[in-house]
Amino acid sequence: RRPPRAKAPTLLHWETLWAAATASQPSCAGRSDGGGLTTRVMFLNHSLFIFPVSQSDTEFWDKMQAEWEEMARRNWISENQEAQNQVTVSASEKGYYFHTENPFKDWPGAFEEGLKRLKEGDLPVTILFMEAAILQDPGDAEAWQFLGITQAENENEQAAIVALQRCLELQPNNLKALMALAVSYTNTGHQQDACEALKNWIKQNPKYKYLVKSKKGSPGLTRRMSKSPVDSSVLEGVKELYLEAAHQNGDVIDPDLQTGLGVLFHLSGEFNRAIDAFNAALTVRPEDYSLWNRLGATLANGDRSEEAVEAYTRALEIQPGFIRSRYNLGISCINLGAYREAVSNFLTALSLQRKSRNQQQVPHPAISGNIWAALRIALSLMDQPELFQAANLGDLDVLLRAFNLDP
Repeated sequence: RRPPRAKAPTLLHWETLWAAATASQPSCAGRSDGGGLTTRVMFLNHSLFIFPVSQSDTEFWDKMQAEWEEMARRNWISENQEAQNQVTVSASEKGYYFHTENPFKDWPGAFEEGLKRLKEGDLPVTILFMEAAILQDPGDAEAWQFLGITQAENENEQAAIVALQRCLELQPNNLKALMALAVSYTNTGHQQDACEALKNWIKQNPKYKYLVKSKKGSPGLTRRMSKSPVDSSVLEGVKELYLEAAHQNGDVIDPDLQTGLGVLFHLSGEFNRAIDAFNAALTVRPEDYSLWNRLGATLANGDRSEEAVEAYTRALEIQPGFIRSRYNLGISCINLGAYREAVSNFLTALSLQRKSRNQQQVPHPAISGNIWAALRIALSLMDQPELFQAANLGDLDVLLRAFNLDP
């Protein structure tokens, strides 16, 4: 029987825990995961963290905080430090960190091979092939697009943003990149930028751009990245554009337009309307695993974790290698008090990354910090100090054996 849900720790207390848990992650293109937290955590691709523990269990949280702070004072996963040393940044490519030991850097047809690996669900290797394609042709906007989308699916939001921005510099009318960038901005707390990307999606869309021209008096949007809450008049203005576009379509459902509406409703906290929008998109694209994931995260943020689990599970049925959805499923399991299932999902995600790396003899990408941090939280909630220590040391093999999972 699932234990009753109790009051979550205060936001300030949780921010302290999460900041300490992720403090030792290597920075990638200026990444700083701790600063974007609000009461709705990491929106479209992350669930709200609610811990069903005793309200009076202050000793537990004090102990947890001490453990996180101690962990933050040392490099708890040696792999991450190694990965940091294995990547470099090229100033000419706007701060994107490329793997310097990419075995596919001279691969003929790297882009096509990357698409093949993406279809197979091998996200880490897809990233390496897309990086190789870009190094061979830095002006390949489509390669930047797929690199950005794959980085987001592989739980590396900041790298996704940099890649998608570069894509749009090369190809401003790339609608897929604009929508993906809006989602990534939302996840990182850049609400103003998310609104701007969504408005630009309308402006660049031949079907809807006339709507923007007819509303020249609508509030302008800033180009400077900011984590301050979006101005309500700006948000409502962009939302009005999307609603008018949907009205013009009549009974015809545009799944991309509905996805944008879902993001906008999510930004305004209208989770039920966001759920309706994503469900509408899914009637047209029932096999779109990214839509199922966004639906799941919206359900979770709307305090409907049981339904979120179903949506994440569907996403993983379609794309078993979707690491972000596996991570999100683990978070929803924590919300439901199913800690063992949460741990299993986090370990599966880490194992998928490692299997890909070992099979291809490629360096470990610096993308696992969020998953390791969530894993340690789940193990702490299970009161498994010996396994917590294994996670603290980054010993994946010990943990996989403990939970009877394949290495």
